[in-house]
Amino acid sequence: MTSTASGPTSASESSLSSVPISSLDDNGLEVENGGTELSTHLQADLLDSDAWDKLLTTYGRTIRVAVALTNPQGQLLGKCHNEQPVWTLIHDAVPDWSAGCPFCITARMACTAVAEALRTGRPAMNRDPSGLIHVAVPLSLGTHQLGAIVAGQVFDRYPDTLSLRRVAKEYGIPGQQLWNVAMKQPPISSTLLQASGSLLCALGQAFVEQRYGGILQARLAETNNNFRLLVEGVKDNALFTVDLNGCVNSWNRGAERLLGYAGANIVGRNYSCMFTPKDVQSGVPERQINMARQDGRTESEGWRVRANGEQFWAHVNKTALLEDAGPVRGFAVIMQDETERWKVATILEQARQDRERLREEFLSHVSHELRTPLTAIYFFSTNLLDGVLGELTPEQHEHLALALDNVNQLKDMVNDLLDITRIESHKLTVEPQHASPVKLIAEVLSTCRTNAEAKNISLRSGVTTLLPFVWADQARVRQVLINLIDNGIKFTPEGGTITVGNLPFAKDDDFLCLSVTDTGRGISPENLDNIFDRLAQVGKNVEVSRSGLGLGLFIAKDLVSRHGGRIWVESKLGSGSTFYFTLPVFSLAKLCTHIFTAPNLESGCVTLIALDVVGIEGADHADFLRDVGKVLERCIRPGQDVLLPSMSDAQPVGTFFIVACADQSGFAVMASRIGRELNIFDKASILQPSISSETLSVLPGQSREEQIAEVTARIEQLIQAHLSGKERLK
Repeated sequence: MTSTASGPTSASESSLSSVPISSLDDNGLEVENGGTELSTHLQADLLDSDAWDKLLTTYGRTIRVAVALTNPQGQLLGKCHNEQPVWTLIHDAVPDWSAGCPFCITARMACTAVAEALRTGRPAMNRDPSGLIHVAVPLSLGTHQLGAIVAGQVFDRYPDTLSLRRVAKEYGIPGQQLWNVAMKQPPISSTLLQASGSLLCALGQAFVEQRYGGILQARLAETNNNFRLLVEGVKDNALFTVDLNGCVNSWNRGAERLLGYAGANIVGRNYSCMFTPKDVQSGVPERQINMARQDGRTESEGWRVRANGEQFWAHVNKTALLEDAGPVRGFAVIMQDETERWKVATILEQARQDRERLREEFLSHVSHELRTPLTAIYFFSTNLLDGVLGELTPEQHEHLALALDNVNQLKDMVNDLLDITRIESHKLTVEPQHASPVKLIAEVLSTCRTNAEAKNISLRSGVTTLLPFVWADQARVRQVLINLIDNGIKFTPEGGTITVGNLPFAKDDDFLCLSVTDTGRGISPENLDNIFDRLAQVGKNVEVSRSGLGLGLFIAKDLVSRHGGRIWVESKLGSGSTFYFTLPVFSLAKLCTHIFTAPNLESGCVTLIALDVVGIEGADHADFLRDVGKVLERCIRPGQDVLLPSMSDAQPVGTFFIVACADQSGFAVMASRIGRELNIFDKASILQPSISSETLSVLPGQSREEQIAEVTARIEQLIQAHLSGKERLK
């Protein structure tokens, strides 16, 4: 039996082993389809190779492994994506290869990876006699086993000379040629393949569900179309007329078949007999008649009752009957039985709710199960690269660096998937605060410079130093900038340039417009409209190595929208691209509008209060600022004072500002209140609070807008001076 442990593999071993590895199946990703039997045609639709092509291609290029779709017997469906060099060399030497596993280099031994994965419901991993490994991921819908995704064709350690020599001899390939190809193929650790297999399991199951939902929707659309044809033919639908009071005055055979009333028994009766007792009591029949009279035509759905008391879900059209544009004489009613469609819609809604629940479970699983081993792999790899466990040879260092790059790509993919899950479950939040765009851009450029230098790309800042502060979530703005810059690095050739700049946003002075410009190949006009879509591709002919799931621009658009801004791109093929996005400018006047009322300004005084406190050693600075902020919120007077958001992240001293519509005597009262509350909060006297203030005069004879503009401008100057230490408040 082959083994997943390291070391050479004997070609004389009798069979290949399948070792189950961790998957997401235990966390509820199995689709519940109500026990419905799946036809052969439906199963073929679910595993249509063309539909899976984009997902498998993206995964294969990202993880740098071969990947393919198989049926339950392990036979390929479609083509193998991202074929690996050693596997390709051997298969090219045997053109009529048809026996055995499509990912193993063996014609005599049976690979049980797919069978084992389908049996256990978990991914299973194999190693063949040449040392190549692959993982099989099961695909199922409810209790139906559909097939598997197989990924691998890679070494998880340095190739064994003896094993390769035997394989070369078996297939008539020069041993040196096989060895040269094998040495150029970078190994991927089995641990990393296991982790990526778990991720592939989640992606595969999610895509099966998406395909199943799409097929259901297509069938629903076909059903609706059939119903429309029936209505036009009138043969199998109820068609009758009622007068202005709702009394039936004509009845067709379709109505007799649908509702069970013979014409002689229904003509002259009020059509309310077709409604449920609850609707009749609520006056629904009368309201629908009145709406049809007012609008000329109404369309509604609801429960209706047949003559035998049986209820069904009906789709009803009422059209006013006019004579020569005169008054309404009555109404034509077309009714059709939509009970089956209602059932399908109910099932789809339940499926949607189940998907929401699965997303929540997936988020929890990724957070606790997938990120943990990735963090461990990252930790051990960096220890090795840093020489903690001894010196590495250049070749070892190169391969470990390659493995670390793959781990970082997986971490980015996981983070993108987490953000997508939060977006769709409405749990992705932004916490705006006073932020310096100049500082944010400098931090992001420093973060991205290493990736840019790896491709010899110049990363520049073209922003002015006098940009206004913005009202934004700093972490989310960094995420948007990093996504845009990384996107530019990905599609800009070596020697290119990426520039982060700004420009006036003429449409609204309350927004700041930032830009990221690259000198890449640009975007074709047909792709500009969908560049921000989920999993958007810029064209199959773009020969650029794709890393990630194509979610970066989609997430960036959502984050900008949550700030109230917008994002767009301008590009021409061969001339590079420029991405623009806007952020709201921080406005002290807006924050203080509710306290700068005419009565408050008439007092003639506004006081800026500054509180400097020393952070608690060992405590998280953000948590510390949040706790002190809650204390100060208890001290301010509603409608007269406002606690400004944090304007500095300097440590260990935290600074808070309060704008109060008060004079110096009012400040003395507030200072006493603040001191008392801080003493209650800080019983150990660690904070060392320092309270200072500056009282500004509000000039009379000006408009309220002029007074607010003058006072807020002076307050902003005092805040910046206090924070820089050039001028402390008194």
